[in-house]
Amino acid sequence: MKHSSLIVTAFAAIIFTACANGFNTTPSGLEYKIITANTNAPQPAVGDIVAIRLTCRNQQGQTVDETPLFKMQLNTIPIWQPSVEEGLLMMHKGDSADFRLQARFYGNNRMLTNDSLLTVSVKMVDVISREEFERDREDARIAGEREEDQLLNEYLQKNNIDIEPTMSGMYYIETEKGTGPAPIPGKMVAIHYEGYFLNGQTFDSSYGRREPLKFKLGAGDVIQGLEEGVARMRRGGRATLIIPSPLAYGDQQVGPIPPFATLIFEVWLVGTEE
Repeated sequence: MKHSSLIVTAFAAIIFTACANGFNTTPSGLEYKIITANTNAPQPAVGDIVAIRLTCRNQQGQTVDETPLFKMQLNTIPIWQPSVEEGLLMMHKGDSADFRLQARFYGNNRMLTNDSLLTVSVKMVDVISREEFERDREDARIAGEREEDQLLNEYLQKNNIDIEPTMSGMYYIETEKGTGPAPIPGKMVAIHYEGYFLNGQTFDSSYGRREPLKFKLGAGDVIQGLEEGVARMRRGGRATLIIPSPLAYGDQQVGPIPPFATLIFEVWLVGTEE
């Protein structure tokens, strides 16, 4: 993999300035020191995905940010201000390096002041082309959807649920009919709920917070499956909503909710705005 012509041109014009402390400096102001170099290994280009481990320390040597292993895509890098991404484009798979820059260029404002000098230690574990990444993601999507369908079917059979899903794929089970008005799109509703996975593990509950969740129906403030289920209810009613991942968070990890997770909500519609 090679740098895009823009990046190659930019870096070809760089005259690196050596510092007494062993760091070099790029024209953007990024200080860098390559600790381990594997110059024959793949090097990322703009658009590629890199898997890295990262530790960020302040001037006193205290760790202020640390990530064990994560993947990120390298987008177009501005060369007029320092960034860790600029440094990553200098590295190869297997390299480790230290970068120094002011906190305001790090993208995490919770640490110290914007002028604080941070040292970011990076280990580049892998370099993945965008095409390879998309292929792997598609394979994971197919496998994840297949496993989710199997687990959902097993759950429905085990619990003797033989109702047909809605057109969207959600299962709506009314457990107590409401006697109040139906919710109106664009108006506020209030619900108490408990959300859990197919294995019965609870991931969220309004009861623990002792106040209902309020949101505007149809505004996209909650997942699609919850919107659809609440829209079918009347005030005072209760229902069980079985929501497959395409109507929830899909292939995304959101808090304790893993990718391709079918979610179950026990919902009580306690308030509607008229």
